[in-house]
Amino acid sequence: MKKTENNLVNKRKSVDKAPSNSVSNASSRYPLANNQTNVLQNINYKDYLRVTEAGDSKFLGNPETLISSSSVQTGIGIVSKILGTLGVPFAGAISGFYSFIVGLLWPSSTVSIWEMIMEQVEELVNQKITEHAREEALAKLRGLGDGLDVYQRSLENWLENRNNTRARSVVATQFIALELDFVSSIPSFAVGGQEVPLLATYAQAANLHLLLLRDASIFGEEWGFTSGEISTFYNRQMTCNEKYSDYCVKWYNIGLDKLKGTSAASWLKYHQFRRDMTLLVLDLVALFPSYDTRTYPIETTAQLTRDVYTDPLAFNKVTSSGFCNPWSTHSGVLFSEVESAVIRTPHLFDILSSVEIFTHRGKIALNNEAYLDYWIGHSLKYHHANNTSLFQSNYGRITSEKNYFTLEDSDIIEINSITANLANTYQKAYGVPESRFHMVNRDSLVTSDYLYSKTHTTLAGCTQNYKSSDEIPLDRTGTVVEGYSHRLSHITYHSFSKYSSKYYGSFPVFVWSHVSADLNNTIYADKITQIPLTKSDEINNNVEIVNSDYVGGSILKVIRGNLPNNSVNSIKFLLPLSESKRYEVRIRYASTGDGFMQMTNVTGNKRFSATMEEGSDLKYDSFRYITLGSLREPSINNYYSLYLPTPYGEKYTIYIDRIEIIP
Repeated sequence: MKKTENNLVNKRKSVDKAPSNSVSNASSRYPLANNQTNVLQNINYKDYLRVTEAGDSKFLGNPETLISSSSVQTGIGIVSKILGTLGVPFAGAISGFYSFIVGLLWPSSTVSIWEMIMEQVEELVNQKITEHAREEALAKLRGLGDGLDVYQRSLENWLENRNNTRARSVVATQFIALELDFVSSIPSFAVGGQEVPLLATYAQAANLHLLLLRDASIFGEEWGFTSGEISTFYNRQMTCNEKYSDYCVKWYNIGLDKLKGTSAASWLKYHQFRRDMTLLVLDLVALFPSYDTRTYPIETTAQLTRDVYTDPLAFNKVTSSGFCNPWSTHSGVLFSEVESAVIRTPHLFDILSSVEIFTHRGKIALNNEAYLDYWIGHSLKYHHANNTSLFQSNYGRITSEKNYFTLEDSDIIEINSITANLANTYQKAYGVPESRFHMVNRDSLVTSDYLYSKTHTTLAGCTQNYKSSDEIPLDRTGTVVEGYSHRLSHITYHSFSKYSSKYYGSFPVFVWSHVSADLNNTIYADKITQIPLTKSDEINNNVEIVNSDYVGGSILKVIRGNLPNNSVNSIKFLLPLSESKRYEVRIRYASTGDGFMQMTNVTGNKRFSATMEEGSDLKYDSFRYITLGSLREPSINNYYSLYLPTPYGEKYTIYIDRIEIIP
């Protein structure tokens, strides 16, 4: 078996605790920012752009930042809400979900979240949607919003009195009308030549259509639909699942490929498009299969294990102060080298345990007084799900000046940093002299922070503030604990010191995972539990981890002819098994050939069928399910392994997405 990083400690113990004064439990030091959405709701969208571009002080930040933050926060909020209503939830949750969605996507008559979403993608890809296409799309969206609002109210009215014949007739009629409106409107968000700037709009509208179609399976019989009518809506949902998923993945990749370049500036746009489209598009695509009520007939938990990256921490603003300039304008900083350095290769899901930051003093030529003490490297310790064995990764340079802190049972939810460019006409030095890590304890819910802070003589105009929440927003409308969707999972790093003696420096890049990824692989007694197999503790040396845009993370790839034995992985569950409780085990997979599969404590080998051709790309329809049987009893220490026996010498390539435990 292999681990994906160097094993530091192969004993089940935790690292030494940080000094007691290294982290302060001080909720008051974590002030909540003003809710920008409240400000936006009082101003027309085009006026908002004009005023912010003019620098009105009552609007914080630049318009692009506010547009991006508002639209991304909308996407994050929708995904978070959906994660709580997968499978067949109780009826009130569905009505409440629609009320939430209408309020989020259509907050008022004077604010167009949809227009902000369009504007954001236009900015990322540098392509404007034509005025005709924009106005038609917005008109369709206004109609869908009005229809969804009416439907939600009628659904709520019927749910309060299900025996009311009139209320039942009204909601059924409005469902049919609204569903047809979606069918006729979706093409307006897929205009030829403008697929990429309209992609986030398409994905959000497609998601609403699929969720609406699910209602026919949940409520159709009570509404008086025949079994044939219910099947018609279900089949349309399955067809649209595939159509919408493949469309989103196709145009996401086309848009991403168009942004590939050779410079640091082109990489930054590429990087931002990848992050924002993950949050606005691909996270939704990953959840589409879980809307299938026949596969998921009870409440279901899903997990997003993909990484998202905030922007590099390096001075990158245009200024007239001194001799400083943006790091991304230097011609020697190459797209390919930044991508290779800061983006992690596909890996097993891991959980950050501690951070140690190393400091170096930077100087510039012909000035003995100027200096910049900055973050020049770091060491991370982390572990896999439901396992305390530690691994270590080192980045950059190790120096004698170091700052160390542990997370223990806390999540880092926001990081506020200062970047600096110490510069004169002869030389420029880039670095990070300060980062404040804001944390929430997962058990006590107490907030705390850790401050890394060093001195420097950089001009104020040559420093820049970075807030991770500008790119992965927090919901400021409630408490801190309720408002975060991502936790810090890793920190990568890139140094461009080698490129030129005229400029040098480095930057860390923060990596984030979604909080839906359970840290203990918990199995629920009353829900279907989906656990991606990248949450394994170990995988066989010949098993590869590959990314997939369809699943919200990475998957395992096994070329059966290269597997020296039958074992694929080892995974540990937190499993509440009892003699009176049995769980069915199901695997979601794609394969180029037929074969057999088996799991620890599940009787016998189960045969699976080919789902795709050898050499073809993974698509939505490539994935199938195989039920392996019932778990008989807990395994030793709750470790389970998946096997691919070959009684007839089978050879194939199989992609394994997740295991599902069904009560």
